[in-house]
Amino acid sequence: MSAKKKTFSRKPSAVIFDLDDTLIVSTVDYGKFKRLVIDRIVEDGEPRSDYSMEELIVPTLRRYEAALRSRGVPEFGIRKRLADLDTIMDIVELERVSETTAIPGASDILSLLRTKAVKIGVLTRGCRGYATAALQKTGMDQLVDEIECRNSTSKPKPDPESYLKLARALGVGPAETLFVGDHPMDAQCAANAGAPFVGVMTGDVSEQDLIAAGSIAVFKDVGHMRSWLEGLLSD
Repeated sequence: MSAKKKTFSRKPSAVIFDLDDTLIVSTVDYGKFKRLVIDRIVEDGEPRSDYSMEELIVPTLRRYEAALRSRGVPEFGIRKRLADLDTIMDIVELERVSETTAIPGASDILSLLRTKAVKIGVLTRGCRGYATAALQKTGMDQLVDEIECRNSTSKPKPDPESYLKLARALGVGPAETLFVGDHPMDAQCAANAGAPFVGVMTGDVSEQDLIAAGSIAVFKDVGHMRSWLEGLLSD
C-alpha cells in the first residue's frame, strides 16, 4: 500500500467498484472500439482531425453530441446516432467476454464485504450485457448487489450522476460509500459525488498519478486491499 494522502476510518455501508482492470482483466479491444466509433462519426460528416484515438471515449462522445447540436440535428436524431454508437461498442465489448478472468483476490474481497453486510455495487462504462457476462464468467455475479452501466440514462463518470444513482439503488448516501478504481477518471467521479476513493494499479496508471488524483490509498490490486479493508470493517 502507498502512503495515504488523507485518512479514512469510517466503516463504509457500501463499496462501489469500477469493473475493467479493477475487478476483472479487461478483454475489450479498445483500439478497435475507438476506431469503429470514430469511423462512424466521420461517416456522419465530422472531420477526423477533431477526434483522437488517444482520447477517452466519454469526451469523444460528448464532442460528437455537441457537434450534432451545433449542426441543428434534432434531439431524436442525436439519440438515434448515439444509440448506433452504443450498438457498435456493445458488439466489440462482447466479442471476447468469454475469455474474461478475475483480478487476483477480487472474489475474496467481495466475499469479505458480504460477510460484513456491506453492499456491493459496480459502476462501469461497459454495457449491461458485457458487465453481467464478465461477472458471471468470473463467478462474481452473485456477490454484486447493483450494476450501473453505459446503457443507463444517467450521465457517465466522471459526472457524479451515475455514481449517485447507484448509491441510491444500494440504499446509501455517497458519503457512506467507498469507490475503488484504476483510473483518475474514477477518482474524479468519486470526488464529484462526495465519496472517498481508493486506487488500484491494475490499469495503466501509476501510483503517483492515482495519489495525485485524490486516492486515500493505493494498492497493487484489489486483493492487496484485504488487510486495510478488514481494519475498516472491524467492529
